[in-house]
Amino acid sequence: MTAAVAIVVLLCAVVGGIGWYFAGVAIEVDHTAEYPLTIVDAGDGTVTLPRDATTESPGTWALVWEGGRAVLGPVVGGDSAHVVRKVASVADGSLVKGAPATIDHWVHDGDPGEALGLPFQAVTYPSRVGPMPAWVVPGASPKSTWLIGIHGRNADKAETFRVMRAVHEAGLPMMSIAYRNDVGAPSSSDGKNHLGDTEWQDVVSAIGYARAHGATGVVLYGWSMGGAMALTTLRKDPSFVRGVVLDSPVLDWNATLDMQGAARNLPRFMTGVAKRVLEWRIGIDLTDFDQRRYAPRLRTPVLLFTAADDATVANGPAHTFASTAPPGMVTHITTPGGHTESWNVDPTAYERALGTFLKKVA
Repeated sequence: MTAAVAIVVLLCAVVGGIGWYFAGVAIEVDHTAEYPLTIVDAGDGTVTLPRDATTESPGTWALVWEGGRAVLGPVVGGDSAHVVRKVASVADGSLVKGAPATIDHWVHDGDPGEALGLPFQAVTYPSRVGPMPAWVVPGASPKSTWLIGIHGRNADKAETFRVMRAVHEAGLPMMSIAYRNDVGAPSSSDGKNHLGDTEWQDVVSAIGYARAHGATGVVLYGWSMGGAMALTTLRKDPSFVRGVVLDSPVLDWNATLDMQGAARNLPRFMTGVAKRVLEWRIGIDLTDFDQRRYAPRLRTPVLLFTAADDATVANGPAHTFASTAPPGMVTHITTPGGHTESWNVDPTAYERALGTFLKKVA
């Protein structure tokens, strides 16, 4: 009997420990850079990289290495192990054979002036945890609908660069926000990601800033976890929101965590334990982030992009959200590519759809 009890206690400790670890992965704040590739060769306006799904993907991408960044052009050669791409431009540094590197789907870095040549202001907006940094790219008039860009978990304002030109050409002011636990922003009281459960309050604060500076309404634009934050904000108070754009959004954390657990070969019951531990650690109710439940009551137009090869966020809830919303409320565009890469695979088509949507709601 003593041995049996000891075994049960040991098993509970093991299960609890694994659950604690995987819950910690989900809520960890991590802004470290990783360089999983090695530049095989560089010269004559090309770069040679190991062949994988990211390096051979058509579209617009950046290659980043420590101290440098280049925009990649099309694939022009290679073999079964390597891919050769043209280098469209080098923004910083020099391409060096043997340097560790990574493919960056944000494409640009710096600020809107350095990256895109756009006028902008670096501002701060007041929030519950302190002053938050943001960029404001002016539009035709401050007394108009503003677009508020909300990046994803452990990302940065630079994630919003890809749509800034299109928004600027549409004449809308764009406010790209940092929120709690970002680099250069105040942290949450526990220093943990709360998966949007508290971060959405910073979106509300940003709306207040826009309103105080002339906005007559806002379009919320969320990538990944930023999408969960945008829809939560909409549910809490839709009165000032004219439209919502979602790119690879988390529309059900339970489904996404289940997918992530399966990708790590975690038994389903263990994933369930990890989710309960996560809820306890940060005080979240994951079912509150199943946005499908609110789709039938949607009254604000939504433009939704989902990527077919998304290995980060479960796509099923987004498809259900689109199909169960009232007719005409959700414009759903499916694309190739991975998580938040719908723009990269076809920037022209993406920006055309965005421009049409903004004309309708702004």
